[in-house]
Amino acid sequence: MSDPAVDDLLAHSRLSGLRPEGKLLLALARPVLTVTEQDRIHRFLSHRGRFLDWGFILDQASRHGILPIIGRNLTKYRLVHLDDGRTLAPYRWIYYYAYDGNRRRNIALGDEYAKVIRALNVARLDYVIRKGPVLAEGIYRDAGLRRMGDLDVLLHAESFSEFSSIVEKLGYQQGHLTRNAEQVVSFDRRTRLTWKVNLPNSTLPYLKPAQRDDVEVFVLDPCFSLFQPRSGIPADAGDFLAGAVDTTAFGEPSRMLDPVDQIIDVCVQLHVEATTLLYIEIGKDLTILKFLDLVELLRRLSDEQLRAFTERVEKFGCGDSVRYALYYASQVFPDDISPSLIDEFGPPDPDLLEVYGALDGKSERWEKSFADRLFEQRRWESLKAHSTVPGPRAVV
Repeated sequence: MSDPAVDDLLAHSRLSGLRPEGKLLLALARPVLTVTEQDRIHRFLSHRGRFLDWGFILDQASRHGILPIIGRNLTKYRLVHLDDGRTLAPYRWIYYYAYDGNRRRNIALGDEYAKVIRALNVARLDYVIRKGPVLAEGIYRDAGLRRMGDLDVLLHAESFSEFSSIVEKLGYQQGHLTRNAEQVVSFDRRTRLTWKVNLPNSTLPYLKPAQRDDVEVFVLDPCFSLFQPRSGIPADAGDFLAGAVDTTAFGEPSRMLDPVDQIIDVCVQLHVEATTLLYIEIGKDLTILKFLDLVELLRRLSDEQLRAFTERVEKFGCGDSVRYALYYASQVFPDDISPSLIDEFGPPDPDLLEVYGALDGKSERWEKSFADRLFEQRRWESLKAHSTVPGPRAVV
């Protein structure tokens, strides 16, 4: 049933060989769809909808962290309905419930994390909130669109003891959940020692059983630098806390990274997670949501901030991570990454784009292309090396 003219309606990427389901996911992965985009997607689905593998779409939307966005867009704009009202997608209710369930879950997380932020404020701790909570509230501006997980907190290493005392009084413990999710058990000595020696930029997470149907566990993830120890970049929390800006998180006054530093953070994390064995093994190395986060942040930068971005990248020496993130984001969402921005940092080395495991000390090269890996359900089977880092694999 392939029709190139119809498939080209969704040609939103430079990735070759994508199956129609992959093209549809990329087209739907938008916080807001323009009228033109709605029309293109509806025309595509009118021709191809009944022949698509909707099980694959559901699986990939979940793995890529975009199921709530997909669900909202499909149902809000009635994209899977023909003019006579017939539906082209089975189990329409799954898509709406994914969005609405995520909205309720994020609200529950926000209610809990607001207590943590309030306690940090009372103690006058110097900190910033990173990643998910800042993006969900400040960028996506819809409680149901972006799935949140843990509360990422950047703070000075010397403040960690006080942070630990504060959150323990709120019921958090450093450890992992028991099988019944009712208790938190301390990590074993080997795990604690490995993280202390090899990952000094962060600590093992703090958990608190949620005892809710919509949230299994609340997670706090403190760190002391945006850069991995093996990166060789000496910057610490102070380099970013000094430029932090005021914000409101879950109704509480809080602090977040400067918008320029937010993009550096997202680029560095994207690069690390895409090439680290632990993340590859759990299937969280390549997700469309990470690229979407990046393009949505970039969309909001002024020309002056873009110049500051270039200067900050040069100052910290994190150009490789930025080149990696921008290059692949431009492959996934080419309309959203300015070619001039790519040129600003120069073309990435082919080895940078294809090598994984470097931060694990086990550098290997992918044999499959990025396009093939992006929607490959079992790409971890082709790994030539494996992570030896003990501890949490997927907390939330």
